[in-house]
Amino acid sequence: MTTKEKIIQVSLELFAKKGYDGVSVREIAKAVGVRESALYKHYKNKEDILEKVIEAVKESISKTYMEYQVPEAVSNDVTAGYQKLMDKELLDMAWKLFELYTKDPMVSDFRRLLMREQFEHPDIAMQYNRFFLDGAVKSQAKTFEKLIWDHYFKDADPTVAALHFYGPILLLFQRYDCNPDGIDEIKELLFAHVKAFGENYAHS
Repeated sequence: MTTKEKIIQVSLELFAKKGYDGVSVREIAKAVGVRESALYKHYKNKEDILEKVIEAVKESISKTYMEYQVPEAVSNDVTAGYQKLMDKELLDMAWKLFELYTKDPMVSDFRRLLMREQFEHPDIAMQYNRFFLDGAVKSQAKTFEKLIWDHYFKDADPTVAALHFYGPILLLFQRYDCNPDGIDEIKELLFAHVKAFGENYAHS
């Protein structure tokens, strides 16, 4: 890991633990093990570090989606991408993605940072909305719209379908944050939700 990459990693850990305002550039430099002046050779200021954190997390999420073969964008291949996912594969994929957002050090710290700071910083609130609220629902709705158009899903409002799919998953994120020891029950609930969603929306 390069010094530049370590700065991003350590900064995110500190931001998630202490809050964005509670961390100084000097503290980041000390935790990384470099002088403050050396840190400024890589990043202009704390705002610049946060911007690069967001870029790094976005790249990490995209790589994971590619690894699990989750269709990210609406295209002519999106229906085929979902049709390739048999029931068990879909459940496995849902669980892997849930673990990404709750257990992956970078992504989970980022999610907690956004949740913590959204009330103090409008820019961070926009990022939380983009990654985990409206942005997630709109992206999923576009996918469902294509699946409905291709008759893989039953005729329905794609935005409502996206809310039905994503809402319970977001709730399970919160439940995990409150009680990580309840992970087995959360997994059962997630699987039951995915199965029920498929029964309600997918053509048999």
